[in-house]
Amino acid sequence: MSVSGYILEPIREDDEFVLYRGRGRGTRTDKPVVLVLKPAAARPRLQSLNKLKHEYSLRDELLSEWAIRPLSLSQDDSGQATLVFECPGGEPLDRLVVGPMEMGQFLRISVGLATALMGLHKGGLIHKDLKPANVIVNPATFQVWLTGFGIASRLVRERQNATPLESIEGTLTYMAPEQTGRMNRSIDSRSDLYALGVILYEMVTGRLPFSASDPMEWVHCHIARQPAPPTELRRDLPPAVCSIILKLLGKTPEERYQTAAGVLSDLQRCLSVWSAQGRIVEFSVGEDDTPDRLLIPERLYGRAAEIETLINAFNRILAGGRPELVLVSGYAGIGKSSVVNELHKALVPPRGLFASGKFDQYKRHIPYATLAQAFESLVRLLLSKSETELRIWRDALCAALGTNGSLMMDLVPDLRLIIGEQPPVPELPPKDAQHRFQFVVRRFIGVFARPEHPLVLF
Repeated sequence: MSVSGYILEPIREDDEFVLYRGRGRGTRTDKPVVLVLKPAAARPRLQSLNKLKHEYSLRDELLSEWAIRPLSLSQDDSGQATLVFECPGGEPLDRLVVGPMEMGQFLRISVGLATALMGLHKGGLIHKDLKPANVIVNPATFQVWLTGFGIASRLVRERQNATPLESIEGTLTYMAPEQTGRMNRSIDSRSDLYALGVILYEMVTGRLPFSASDPMEWVHCHIARQPAPPTELRRDLPPAVCSIILKLLGKTPEERYQTAAGVLSDLQRCLSVWSAQGRIVEFSVGEDDTPDRLLIPERLYGRAAEIETLINAFNRILAGGRPELVLVSGYAGIGKSSVVNELHKALVPPRGLFASGKFDQYKRHIPYATLAQAFESLVRLLLSKSETELRIWRDALCAALGTNGSLMMDLVPDLRLIIGEQPPVPELPPKDAQHRFQFVVRRFIGVFARPEHPLVLF
């Protein structure tokens, strides 16, 4: 493939983008001169184009010492876009991670990666999609550059709500728990440090800290499961390196390293000792990890009793009890939603399902708008499942709704993507129609509120 005077060779491809290495047409050298990123689809989605535009908009904030800087962005008449970068050489890290790395190579690349991440954070940016495919490594010098800034944020702290899985930005495999929107916590630079921990774990063991078969299972892994210590998978791994990785993989930002500089200090210490002695004596990690700004923990204070009440009610349901209603009262802005949202961590499937709707004063004229919002989130959750799982849910919904499926599709239009078009229901007198609608809603809720996956409606 060629573009704008370059002969392109693909070096990385995923479902959304293809990264090419470009050599000048007609030049006498084989040395690559540019990197080119293009959407994989012939007619790219608007979301993909916006990522390219956003990355290009950051060009003046990305330094060549730690980032692959964009040079130009163009778009043709068909809508296809091309983002051209400077090419420092090197290979994507995912090409180098083919198994457990030799310790010297691992430490040198890790130091380079922490150095690049420190530069990014000092520049006031959060990457939000750190993964091996977005890391370029020079195997000879071990210098590291970051790329893939399509969703990078200039905000010091960014709130992530519990959106449907298909709407979450980033790569679930490497995603920090708070970035899933199910932790009632904000995203900040420490979210990148969690992703760094996943990368280091993969580099040193040859495998990811978790395995999952669908998006929601990945969310559950990051929020609720503890990874096996790397030393269990690699007996010759120095305990100090294991401690660094596990500290990066803390479930809350407060448990992790607070800065990339703190990680870098410990990794440099490991590399120095390893280079001199061929072994690393265990030491207390994080001693040089001093936050570079005031970080106020996003914990809920003085609400332990209320949260315990909600968790206990949910646990009674899990134990086979009857449905329960819990009323949370208080003045506007006092934190009622924050208390309830703490349930997200306990309700990540397979333990349960959580759906919420907001009573909006500007939508009071729309019947059942709040219920529709809650039900829509449940339907979108199903759309993220595999075809095999979706077929099971489809059969359950069809059996529950019977010939009244079109009533629910009027309330939740996306439901037709699961059960298909449904025949119209016969006209009934107003009172009978109301009873029929309430019956169908109960049947719909019953599909989700099951002993194997209880449902919480907020």
